[in-house]
Amino acid sequence: MFRINQRLCYISLLFLAVFTVSCKKETVAPQTPSMNYFPTEKGRYVDYEVDSVYHAENDNNNDDSVYSYHFFVRDVIDSSYSDLQGRINQIVLRYRRNDTLQNWALSNVWSQYLSSSSAYRTEDNVTYHKLSFPISETITWNVNDANTLSEEDAFYEYFHESDVINGNSFDSTLSVIQIDENNYVETIYGNEKYASGIGLIYKERKDLGKKNGIVVKGLDYKMRVVGYGRF
Repeated sequence: MFRINQRLCYISLLFLAVFTVSCKKETVAPQTPSMNYFPTEKGRYVDYEVDSVYHAENDNNNDDSVYSYHFFVRDVIDSSYSDLQGRINQIVLRYRRNDTLQNWALSNVWSQYLSSSSAYRTEDNVTYHKLSFPISETITWNVNDANTLSEEDAFYEYFHESDVINGNSFDSTLSVIQIDENNYVETIYGNEKYASGIGLIYKERKDLGKKNGIVVKGLDYKMRVVGYGRF
């Protein structure tokens, strides 16, 4: 009789443990794709086509010297390293070529850093605050909080939405408006779009000066994804 009671007690405890674990599994919240917008895996790459229009400042503000460029760049996540604060960073190699018939040539060596609250990228020794977590409609952040440039208060225009960039379809994307100022003397605009599992897929930047409301100097830069993958 004692052994039967022991077995019944054991079975009851086992059933209770299984029931408790099952309940816990059912209440675990699914992971959000927020971190996937900023990949860190070695070998991931994205190819872009770039259109750049430069309004030179050597024409007495007549806008007679305007130069247009079209070329391609490739960003590749390379090896990782630990910085002085013990954080894991990734080296980002940027390659460039003028057309698809040329071989890629290394043009820049940059770095990036991802944490549970933010994503940073250092380009030409200037560090930019690219993304902020958790992603929401109300969050804002200063793109230049890690450098000495003027403050730019970024926000998410949209997130976790499908989009088509340059003929490429993406299931989950977000758009960051970094700055949007347009007046009689200048147009300053920054927009970056990211796709989950891929990273940056679109970048637009305008830093333009005006005379009498007409653009006479500055840079208009646009970068659009043309391919991506992992080596």
